[in-house]
Amino acid sequence: MNHRRGRRKNFSNHRNHQARLPKVEFKNQIQLSEKEVGITEYLSPLEGFSAVIKARYSDFQVREIQLDGKVAKLTDTSYPKDFCVKTIGIDPKDVDQSPCEHISQEQWVKLKELLDTSEAEPIKINADGITKEARKEIHECMKKYFGKKLVVSTITVEEDGTSKKYIEIKKHRKGDKQDNRQEWPEGIGEYVHFLVYKENVDTLDACFKISEALKMRPSKLTYAGVKDKRAITTQCFCIHKVNPCKILNRTKHIRPIKIGNFSYKSMQLKLGDLQGNNFRIALRNVAASDDVIEEALNLVKNRGFINYYGLQRFGNDKEVPTYEIGIKFLLGQWQAAVELILKPRTSDDPSAFNGDIAKAKKVYAETKDAKKAFNQFSVSKHKCVESKLLQGIMETNENDYVNALEKVPRSMRLFYMHSFQSLIWNKMASKRIQLFGLHPVEGDLVLCGDSKDTCKEADDINLNDGEDEPKKEDSGTENTTKPEIKVLAKEDLENYTVYDIVLPTPGYDVVYPENLKEHYKAVLEEFGLTLEMPKQKVKTYTLSGNYRKILQKPDFTWKIMFYNSPTDNLIRSDFEELRGIPEPKSAENGKYKALLIDVNLPTSSYATMLLREILKTDTASSAHAKLNDYHDNKNEKIAVENGGDGEEPMDESPCFPGSSLLADPEKFKEFQNSIFSVVSGEKRKHKEDSECYKKAKVPHQSTETENT
Repeated sequence: MNHRRGRRKNFSNHRNHQARLPKVEFKNQIQLSEKEVGITEYLSPLEGFSAVIKARYSDFQVREIQLDGKVAKLTDTSYPKDFCVKTIGIDPKDVDQSPCEHISQEQWVKLKELLDTSEAEPIKINADGITKEARKEIHECMKKYFGKKLVVSTITVEEDGTSKKYIEIKKHRKGDKQDNRQEWPEGIGEYVHFLVYKENVDTLDACFKISEALKMRPSKLTYAGVKDKRAITTQCFCIHKVNPCKILNRTKHIRPIKIGNFSYKSMQLKLGDLQGNNFRIALRNVAASDDVIEEALNLVKNRGFINYYGLQRFGNDKEVPTYEIGIKFLLGQWQAAVELILKPRTSDDPSAFNGDIAKAKKVYAETKDAKKAFNQFSVSKHKCVESKLLQGIMETNENDYVNALEKVPRSMRLFYMHSFQSLIWNKMASKRIQLFGLHPVEGDLVLCGDSKDTCKEADDINLNDGEDEPKKEDSGTENTTKPEIKVLAKEDLENYTVYDIVLPTPGYDVVYPENLKEHYKAVLEEFGLTLEMPKQKVKTYTLSGNYRKILQKPDFTWKIMFYNSPTDNLIRSDFEELRGIPEPKSAENGKYKALLIDVNLPTSSYATMLLREILKTDTASSAHAKLNDYHDNKNEKIAVENGGDGEEPMDESPCFPGSSLLADPEKFKEFQNSIFSVVSGEKRKHKEDSECYKKAKVPHQSTETENT
């Protein structure tokens, strides 16, 4: 126990003590290049300069900008002092008449007699003829007047060959389970909003870890946007009626995640409930003079950048880009889509922590036995697309790939198709700039009316556990309100600039610009599709399309720093600031130059595309891995991660030295406990919760609940 507590104390310092662990280099996947996904043009005529992007995950820090304009910054991880749940008890002996219309006077008298006798028979109230709301009133009445002295449970009894439901009330005895739920405090919202700070953990993984610690389904947690893994990110999560002390207590073991800044609101947090994101970025080993840097940044600040979808939109692996799976969906080639998702990659590593995914794909490719492949899963079971798809294949008829795919969260299936839309948009944005330059021309499209401020793209998808599936009567298609579009005529050109122009992502419900319509048609036909993108029989795989501005011109600030080692911290994280760690300072006579950028971008805009415009370099991590071998002391070298789930740099990743975790059961168990807060036994669970509530000076609330 002491060892584990020590690791938690060093939560932030593990990025600084690289000498304790050996260094490793990454083996990069074969990745897509920018040209292959339509990213070809620049706005600035300058040549750019060399610098390393994301050399460390701490060089890329992202905080959400909430709807009220506030930046999501972790400033408080303490137990909320303003939250207090109380269960008010009233002596039932002082109440002569039954206080609940669903409890008869005779039953009320017997209930009071239960308190004074030890051998009295339980009292049963027929629950077959009353509603759920009525049963809830009975439970609340018992809690209010009898507290923990009586135990209330709903039971089913076989009588005369039929099942009957009763509410059974009996005197509490040692060992009986109790309903310890407490009424939600009056005057505060039912939805608990809180900030989640995480290092090198994506939103989906954080959602799984938090939900597992809380013993709840991942779908109970909601969030406004999806954040990448290789970064330090802070974003808002939301859950309904869960005591914040319980959240803090159950998640305190999860590394590297910190939770805090609780608030209570009447509205649930939904996807898209944010204005954008604040990025703090450090570029390392900058090979340019200060004058060159200033000129490049000022030009980009004045002109902006092309609003391309970044490489992360298309997956980490060139062998199976996400858009290829999306194409198969749109063509109705279900078996081909399944085989692409389950296709083994040369970059798969069966010895990695999540190597069970690679093993499962290999078994399925060799045997086509879904059950045998599914049995390969351990740590990734039910937590990845491959696992869910194999489960779907097992549960459906042979060759029924459409229904097998239903096991994959709908949001993930949409992501594959959105990736294809993004590919087409990138190609058309490049073509638009090549043909017409940076000024409006006849046939261009612009947003008009309220659409200028309210148009949102369906990019930030829900990666929850599939619990958000549409009802059967739903169309299954995108439900995004379409903006009002204006086609520019000659007389309109002087009233608009290139920053107003939008291009559509392909779909059945968009207007294509006449000056690019034939180009859209040609590129879609290359993939066997048409401009109309007709609705499919399987409605989930029908896309309506949307609009996206071709340029972004954000305001941003920057500064130049010097440092001596690739492992030097250049940006102070929120958690480091909270712990009183000072802001990193520029090293006097430092060996290497760094450029720090602070920028706010709207949703769905990629900071890597801003960096591309500044540096004039390919943003693929494989390209930057080649730039990262610059330090004199090669023992301190840290290679750039490929963006996937491969092995992490030891100095910035929570890991254990020595042999593989999977090869050592004791180490693996220890890792499980630290990451997933595995709790063994009810006694330990209640003990930890009790300690939490004592610290917060609020009454204890159990996780044991009963449906009423």
